[in-house]
Amino acid sequence: MGEFAVLGSPIAHSLSPQLHSAAAAAVGLTDFRYGRIEMAEAGLEGFLDARPSFVGLSLTMPLKRRLVDLAGEHEWQVDPDALSTGGGNTLLRPPGGPVEVLNTDVTGIVEAITESLRARSFAAVPWSDEADILGAGATAGSALVAAARLGVSHVRLFVRDRTRAGGARSVVESLGLTATVCDLPDWVPGERGLTLSTLPAGALDARRLPYRASLEGLFFDAAYAASAAPVHRALADRGAIVVDGGRMLLHQAVEQHVRFARLAGLRAADAEHARPCIRDAMDAVLRNR
Repeated sequence: MGEFAVLGSPIAHSLSPQLHSAAAAAVGLTDFRYGRIEMAEAGLEGFLDARPSFVGLSLTMPLKRRLVDLAGEHEWQVDPDALSTGGGNTLLRPPGGPVEVLNTDVTGIVEAITESLRARSFAAVPWSDEADILGAGATAGSALVAAARLGVSHVRLFVRDRTRAGGARSVVESLGLTATVCDLPDWVPGERGLTLSTLPAGALDARRLPYRASLEGLFFDAAYAASAAPVHRALADRGAIVVDGGRMLLHQAVEQHVRFARLAGLRAADAEHARPCIRDAMDAVLRNR
């Protein structure tokens, strides 16, 4: 069957082992094992060379861009979203088959947002063709592709360090979007109908944000740690639709597990057919955490 794991640093907080283990049990993969491995960027290539038994891997920060770099060096297959963003979060190494790098974060963001609007019976999206993106790391690339998929043509990139915005600007240009780079302290909640935050949990101080009395629009936050909750509450209390990163985590993990299940022995058609079962099992983990 091979081994499965999530790699990154820090990694102790990751819910991926619980999600993938629950999904595997739900579809009858009783021998499925999925671990959590602390991994710095410099150690990724050596780990992959030394551990061919790991056939399915989830990768989080700071490994996403390094994974795509390695794919180029080794001529692995890279899916369109990983190419567009310059970052991958999934590595598939089937015995005797082509190695693949995927980015399921884009789908995770889009699905999390559309799920929230569907639950509220929105007839139209509550934003125009402009959006605010907070942060400029690897996940910001996924947020930019997701924004384009959601009908956005211009973004304001709010960053903590303008010298590190080059990667995000490259994604903007590749997508045919336009962008303005701004300083993070200048962000005002609700100035745009759609905000996608890719900042680490706790990077925004709920006590210092310049809130308007009443907010409209949608705020998506890739973070799902408890330290992000004060900002989420403050925005929701003023009327914003808030989508936390737990929903992105769910939907991107479903996409991963459909492919992991195939590596673990399910036929491709059966793995795809099991998608609702996989989603429900993972959703139960998140709702009961």
